[in-house]
Amino acid sequence: MPGCVLAVFVLATVGCTPEKAPTTGGSATPTRSDATIVVGTTRPTPPPLSAISSATPLASASPDPASGIRANALGKLTGNWIFVGKQVPYPHNIWAEVQIWAIPLDAGEPRLAFTYDVSLGGIPEAIFDNTPYLRRQFSPDGTRMVVSVAGQLMVVDIATGQVRPLGVPGYFPAWSKDGSQIAFVFYVPFDQVTPPEEAIFAISPSGGPVKELARVGYARQAVEWSPDGSTVIVATMDGIALVDAGSGRVVRHLPETAANRSFASWRAATPQIVIAAGACDQTSTALIGLDDARASERTFLDTGERCPALTTQDPRWNPVSRDELLYVATRASSGGMPYEFRAHIFNTASGRDTTLPLDAYEATWTWAGDAVAYLRKAGGFYGDSVRVWRRDGSGERVLLTDTENTSFFSIASLGY
Repeated sequence: MPGCVLAVFVLATVGCTPEKAPTTGGSATPTRSDATIVVGTTRPTPPPLSAISSATPLASASPDPASGIRANALGKLTGNWIFVGKQVPYPHNIWAEVQIWAIPLDAGEPRLAFTYDVSLGGIPEAIFDNTPYLRRQFSPDGTRMVVSVAGQLMVVDIATGQVRPLGVPGYFPAWSKDGSQIAFVFYVPFDQVTPPEEAIFAISPSGGPVKELARVGYARQAVEWSPDGSTVIVATMDGIALVDAGSGRVVRHLPETAANRSFASWRAATPQIVIAAGACDQTSTALIGLDDARASERTFLDTGERCPALTTQDPRWNPVSRDELLYVATRASSGGMPYEFRAHIFNTASGRDTTLPLDAYEATWTWAGDAVAYLRKAGGFYGDSVRVWRRDGSGERVLLTDTENTSFFSIASLGY
């Protein structure tokens, strides 16, 4: 019997990766650069789960150095930029191309930073990281980005287009705000559990040994780092935990349930932490605040409604206004997908919640804090365009659009 369990375990790890990937020429959207650098086309297979341990450097985790990423050298970026992710399915709809676009806010055309292929099928127990959450995946200076390609962590240099495998399998990476570590989700060492339990691990951006921070069951959500890189906010099966990144010790446990993968935001100013809480059939949907990691929690906003009727997600502090929070509220019928996406600005000092005239799949502040960059939700599952709405209500402009493939899925704002 142990052998049978092991067979299922391996299937769960690599079952979503077919033996042969689509060719580069199958892309539904051509690149805009004549200098595309093909860094690799093969898909490495994740190593055995026993390779993960706090004492193992995992240098041999990816025997084939090819990354599967096709990158363009963007050169040194200056000014304010918006990065967006776009998923373009191949004709057979089993694989899709993920495209990462860089859009200057001041002047200039959108530029394709890099692409890679993702699987859209597989067994339900497998982890799918095919729509990366960009906000947490950039280095603090915005010059590099970490992504999971076929279950392997890769670091892309935005300026040069060079790709460097970290030599470790993982999903949903999150770069610490001090730049020293990258946290990620992966299966715990094999312990006769099917499907296998998952945990949060951390590794240096230069590679090396990994360490386990917290076991999360099957929560599979990226962590939110503290500004100094000492602590992470982790979604667990029984609530939300603040974990010391050095020791793995739980500093704080909150009974609330994380709403989704983008459930928290942490800054240096007070209040420091905001959490979107309230999963389906749990507590009412709310925004919870903490002045610091050890302070008493307080409710910023209690909607009085529960998922799926209403959920809140992706809270973002305004980078220049101490009291303003941006978030997206969605509505859905029981058993159905969300049909309404509305951006809100909540003032933590006055308690005023303002609904913006934006149907936003995902939204963020621009680096200057005077506008909201968002993905417009209009048909399809994701967004059909990238737009910027001025905070004073004086109008908006369209940065990038694709009405045929409504597949913009994530957005991040960076300043250089």
